[in-house]
Amino acid sequence: MNATVTTAAVETDETTPLAPAPEGARLVEVDPRSLLLEANVRTDADLDPQFLASIKTLGVLTPVLVQAQADGLHVRAGQRRTLAAVEVGRATIPAYVVDGDTDEARRIIEQMAENDHRRGVTDRDRVAAYQQLSLLGLSAAQIAKRTATKKDRVTAALTVAASPVAAAVTAKYDVTLDHAAVIAEFDGDDDAVKALTVAAVKEPGTFDHLAQKVRDKRRDAEALAAVAADLATQGVAVIDEPERGEGSTARPLHHLCATGDQARTALTEKTHAACPGRVAWLRLDYWSHEVRVTHGCADPAAHGHAERFTDTGTSGSTGGPMTAEQKAERRTLIANNKAWRSAETVRRDWLTAFAARKTAPKDGATFLAAALARRTSPDDDALRLARDLLGLAQPTGWGQPDPLADAIAKASPARAQHIALVLILATLEHRTGVHTWRNPSPESRAYFTALATWGYGLSDVEHIVITEPQPPAAVADSDPEHEDAEPDDEQDEPTEDDAA
Repeated sequence: MNATVTTAAVETDETTPLAPAPEGARLVEVDPRSLLLEANVRTDADLDPQFLASIKTLGVLTPVLVQAQADGLHVRAGQRRTLAAVEVGRATIPAYVVDGDTDEARRIIEQMAENDHRRGVTDRDRVAAYQQLSLLGLSAAQIAKRTATKKDRVTAALTVAASPVAAAVTAKYDVTLDHAAVIAEFDGDDDAVKALTVAAVKEPGTFDHLAQKVRDKRRDAEALAAVAADLATQGVAVIDEPERGEGSTARPLHHLCATGDQARTALTEKTHAACPGRVAWLRLDYWSHEVRVTHGCADPAAHGHAERFTDTGTSGSTGGPMTAEQKAERRTLIANNKAWRSAETVRRDWLTAFAARKTAPKDGATFLAAALARRTSPDDDALRLARDLLGLAQPTGWGQPDPLADAIAKASPARAQHIALVLILATLEHRTGVHTWRNPSPESRAYFTALATWGYGLSDVEHIVITEPQPPAAVADSDPEHEDAEPDDEQDEPTEDDAA
């Protein structure tokens, strides 16, 4: 055996030419059982039958790298080959022997590089390796530089390592580093972690949409809880929003006046402050996600209040209680509207990455021509969205230079065509909304079909756009949202309580 031996393809993880012997190294034959194995970045040696058969028949063709230390020879690179040789009973294997050192960080980094050049380490291994390097005092920037890795990847790995639940998921399942980093966001939320883990393992294409839904749900819950806590300190009880047509006694203050008040002046928080029936209910504004508070009285008749209006029905409802079917339709409406908002966030992130391409997809020109034939053209709002997707600044004022025009002027012909496609996509994206899943148009069908063709994973609610011939009429008709509703207009976007 000598240092000029090249790697045979039969040894399945050694398909690159043998690197020159390290400076000062001695090539020797050693008993693999005598070698000392230290902590390795590879958590699974993966001694597959083909690899073991190769080692048994041909031996170790690429020498392992070992360090001579006081207590013996330590394997620095070649753990998998060493373990395989022991497994199949090889008496000796070739090894490069170098003098030992105490640079633990260098040992880990060399193991990662050596394994990457053979059979790549998994994200699970990277998390463990970067954590070891961090514990040795290396910063994320230093780890990134010394391992030739992007800093955000190192940061994500360290985030996973710092999260007990994400680290556990990574150790147990073959999930990507990106998915594990998202799971780390929800450390402490067992339901979210379970759902996200299942998605990462079984349906990775749905992961981003599910993660955004969970983020939105958590954000909304935190906003509602903060306002509820503030109201509690003021002595105002927070109740569920009274259901329409269900006979609840609670009424909003703007529907009430003092008994005997001929002017029927609406009660206010100030004039109602001394009433023992003070209550409030909360809802999230459909567009801004800000918490809307409606102050009311739990039992107006018992506390000396009267209805301001001749219609004394509950909550302005004139149609009576909703049927079970109507409630189910309303629940579908509410759930899909929320799902659409979450999907929009994921979709626009994807569009931002898509806009960074240097060239359009092969059928991009066809899609662009078809859209122009339908007279699709960007307005000012669509142009603003296009600049955002392209990572460009907005013009600072009327008549000022437009970064979009400058980008087009500097672009190659292929890039310019792609920018034109992005302008049309921004126009179509700007026209989407919760109405899109309820009433898909040919234009929206073409848009979402193209996105799916180009690699975007549609969410369930987005699939409706390209698969549902007509959404259920009752669901569409039951939507009472009004964009110009007054702040306390109870006919605004439906709430979950409406569907209870």
